[in-house]
Amino acid sequence: MSRLPIVVLSLLGFAFVLAGCQSTGTAFNPPGGVTTFKHMYLSNDAVSGEIFVYGLPVTAASTPVATVSAGTNPGELFVDSSGRLFVPQFSSTVPEVLVYNLPLTASSTPAFTLSTSQDAPESVAQDSSGNIYVADTDSGGYIDIYHGPVNGAASPSATISNNAVGNSGLKDPYDIAIAPNGDLYASDFDDINQFTPPFTAASVPSASAAPNQDNYGLRVDSNNRVFVANASADGILNVYTQPFTNASTPVFNISVSGTYLYGMAFDGSGNLWTVDDNGVVWEIKAPITSSSTATQILTGTTGYGIVFGP
Repeated sequence: MSRLPIVVLSLLGFAFVLAGCQSTGTAFNPPGGVTTFKHMYLSNDAVSGEIFVYGLPVTAASTPVATVSAGTNPGELFVDSSGRLFVPQFSSTVPEVLVYNLPLTASSTPAFTLSTSQDAPESVAQDSSGNIYVADTDSGGYIDIYHGPVNGAASPSATISNNAVGNSGLKDPYDIAIAPNGDLYASDFDDINQFTPPFTAASVPSASAAPNQDNYGLRVDSNNRVFVANASADGILNVYTQPFTNASTPVFNISVSGTYLYGMAFDGSGNLWTVDDNGVVWEIKAPITSSSTATQILTGTTGYGIVFGP
């Protein structure tokens, strides 16, 4: 199956009680721990594989302060609790995730790599115990588990695959996120799947909702609300509240853009950012409600994945 546009985000959980926008201080980011927010990172999903680094605050006049070569077809970006940037290599020939120490400079090289079980790693998440999860859309869909702490090159300790459950099982999981309550969410081609810990190779979804086809980017905020990009309706974010069940439907939607949404991330103040198919970077300010609207911040970028961090 060919790769489709997805929305991502890149930090987990997030309604911070902080004043202002794009905090450059230290914020608590459940379940990932304490992270300092000083830069925004955008990936260019192309063979050239650049990561563009922006200083905070990001405005319409912002330009990259550094550009870093980051492998081949970098996907969604993720920053873990140790302030490291994870860059999955969405390529049929490079089954790995590059891991960088932050902040990035033009001369940065990976500190180490994670080998993945399949050839198309797409997105990364981390739980409160330091375990790392990598979603892979190759050959039907997998989620690799790396038992923490992860401090060097590693292969998966276990892999969740399509266990023939839910509406269609685990199929092409384009994005994953760990909720503050510890649940793992995966958006895939047909379903939004919820897994409850402990996570093993035998894990099956505890709930599997199918409101539309082609669910892409997914994030979960500090209230365990699930944000999913609806690829059946260009530029729409669906928002789900708890409890999440097989019958769950969005409690409200946010119209962001008239085209596909790609990466998605929360900043240090709980504002939600996303990149669309035209290279426009949008911001949805906290608190996010049914009346929220998106503001255009940057245009003309080649962004795909997006994340905030050191």
